[in-house]
Amino acid sequence: MKKYRLRAIGMLIAIACASCGEWLYLIALNLKVYEQADRAAAAVAILYMIKPAAGLLMNSWAGSIIDRLDNRKLMILLYVIRILGIAGMIMATSLWQIYVLVFFVAAAGAIFEPASLPYITGLIRERHWQKFNSYRAIADGSGFVLGPAAAGILVGTGSVEVALGANIVLLLVAVSICIALPSVKVILEERQEGRWLNIWKEDWRLVTAFSKKFVMLTVLLLLFSCITVMTAAIDSMEVAFSAEAIGLSEPAYGLLVSIAGIGFISGSVLLTIVSRHFRSIQLLTYGAAGGALGYVLFAFSQSFFPASAGVFILSGALAFANAGYVTYMQEHVPVEKMGRMLSMYQSIEAILIIGMTAGLAGINQLTSVAAAVQTGCLIMLSLTIFLAIISKRALVREKA
Repeated sequence: MKKYRLRAIGMLIAIACASCGEWLYLIALNLKVYEQADRAAAAVAILYMIKPAAGLLMNSWAGSIIDRLDNRKLMILLYVIRILGIAGMIMATSLWQIYVLVFFVAAAGAIFEPASLPYITGLIRERHWQKFNSYRAIADGSGFVLGPAAAGILVGTGSVEVALGANIVLLLVAVSICIALPSVKVILEERQEGRWLNIWKEDWRLVTAFSKKFVMLTVLLLLFSCITVMTAAIDSMEVAFSAEAIGLSEPAYGLLVSIAGIGFISGSVLLTIVSRHFRSIQLLTYGAAGGALGYVLFAFSQSFFPASAGVFILSGALAFANAGYVTYMQEHVPVEKMGRMLSMYQSIEAILIIGMTAGLAGINQLTSVAAAVQTGCLIMLSLTIFLAIISKRALVREKA
């Protein structure tokens, strides 16, 4: 039991290190590209196109590999690719070199999430899934709070390269923990003979057949994916909305981001206390509803205080929603199919993120940034209402 607890704690430390490093990487990379491109904002905007593009390219087929390999070894390989890619960025002397390396790092990150979930599902006992996911929310939230603060200190006292180097150190800690953890014995797909294209097509048929067989599960997961899409599309306009619609200065916006981090941590801590009293589907639904209401409050705010209340609520609620979503996946999707299911759903999600971000940008051009953000938030609220109706039916079936 002691070894089991140490493994769970080690996994949480690795997640916290990776989360903190992700924020260090994001902020330092934005600054490096901005400086490298002679302060051209368009050069930074390209970075936000590379990640969903890499996800779209990788997730459509990565699940076929994930469910046929040792997930722990694959996670170690992906960590190494990210470390080498970031090390290359420190030494890069041109923008195109940075963009190529960003693509490889983003591609490794896109594969890592669907690879890590089956591993964690096997590592943690079923009765502890929801509890572990509650603590995982705190691990992710610590990166949300500490990462930007650490990036500001390291960039201010050192340089962008120092911040990227700190990210490498955090990833080395995470990969060292991953090496120390055991491989998890799960029923993997037998190696199939034949061309890779045929295997890929067969896997898509498997996911489609599973989705048709468990329609309620599929609708719930896709609805939550659509809500996630809306959060990503709205967040892409957050800076412009805060400045133009609410009139926040840069320091005020920085404070708003800090409040969001505090909200996420507060929600995560509350989640660890109350999670045992709720089913995973309830955490998902209540969290999504709270997040949508927080976004609506933020979207219709005209001053700092209601906006800060909105981001505090939405951040705390999303901690509940994310933990509920992951636990619900673990409870209802067979671990030997989880990599393919998650990867292929995320490829659909990437397409929707690109399309919805472009759609809100179009509304912004035709009207205003406030109208675009408010439209996105109202769509999210509508999706949440639909999610609540479907989840209530699913909960009745589970109890039956």
